[in-house]
Amino acid sequence: MRHKAKHTGPVITMLWNTALDVRTRVAVGAGARHKLSGTLAQLSAGKRVLVLCQASTAVHWLRDVLENLPSEDFKVTTLEVPDGEACKTTDWLLRTWEHLQERGFDRHDTVIALGGGSVSDLAGFAASTYLRGLNLVIVPTTLLAQVDAAIGGKTAINLPAGKNLAGTYFFPKAVIADQEMLSTMPRKQIIGAIGEILKYALIEETVAKNSDYEMGPTPLLDVLEKIINDGFDIDDPGISGLITSCIKMKLFIVARDPREANLRRILNLGHTLGHALEKVGEFKLSHGEAVGIGITQTTKLSVQQKRIDKAAAERVKDILFRAELPHELPKGLNKEQLIQAMAQDKKRHGDNIKLVLPQTRLGVVDYEVAFPLADLGKLL
Repeated sequence: MRHKAKHTGPVITMLWNTALDVRTRVAVGAGARHKLSGTLAQLSAGKRVLVLCQASTAVHWLRDVLENLPSEDFKVTTLEVPDGEACKTTDWLLRTWEHLQERGFDRHDTVIALGGGSVSDLAGFAASTYLRGLNLVIVPTTLLAQVDAAIGGKTAINLPAGKNLAGTYFFPKAVIADQEMLSTMPRKQIIGAIGEILKYALIEETVAKNSDYEMGPTPLLDVLEKIINDGFDIDDPGISGLITSCIKMKLFIVARDPREANLRRILNLGHTLGHALEKVGEFKLSHGEAVGIGITQTTKLSVQQKRIDKAAAERVKDILFRAELPHELPKGLNKEQLIQAMAQDKKRHGDNIKLVLPQTRLGVVDYEVAFPLADLGKLL
């Protein structure tokens, strides 16, 4: 059931170009989904469209989206996949390929990912590999997806050994982030996204120094704290600003470094431990919750290495505490399994792994830390 949405203001459209000469149209704002048909026309997309979605999303938004894809213009089919990480498997990837093949999709046609980050991961992987590339459009319906997962061109499925171990870089032709679509999100999912928003707040100054991103008059960390203190109501006008700032930050990072050769590594703050917590905990923690814990442990490590002071680490922990998010390692998890999972991370290089550590003050990070695998226990 949708709660009342109070988002107002124009839909902002940004054209995003990466160093790979790929252009993506990013529309942000209340009602942006109504631009879907026009967006496909601007892309010169083909007639066939597959809408990939999960049951929890379909019940609220599938009909709405289909109404914005008139039958006289598009031949639309849908494929419903399991909720959460359960859809990111080789089995569902194969089913998606077979769906496209059986319905005669060609390289001019389009896959639309309607839902959260799991759907965009699967849809992106399928679109990037079927016929070596179809059009991909992402319509994120969760706060986590709007601020992070839908932006950046990473696609992935999970393997038994870990999360996101098989994937591609494949940039969507369009992203449509409509805040009105957040109105059906459970409160727990809304709050869970704070972990990723906190990540952006803690890297903001370094991003501004190393890209074309411009900070606003108030640091994102201060804005986030105020909205949390006010109850983090999705109807708070400040939420729209948070979403836009996170999107802009990621766009500028990826434009500079699309394949994670250097600056893009900054987006991994808290994720090495976060992904391990998700896997070892059998995904009982949401991604945002796991990243939040990863950030607190990473910040503690920065204190141990005298990169930042203890007060900064306490501020990070307090933000998560006041948001009613987990901020300590869950009890009962096998630490050896966590270390093993971290050691299998994609960022491993030889006997080291690249970590992002807060440096000097909150908002500034060192994203070039080569951390010995033998010392991963220090994150715990």
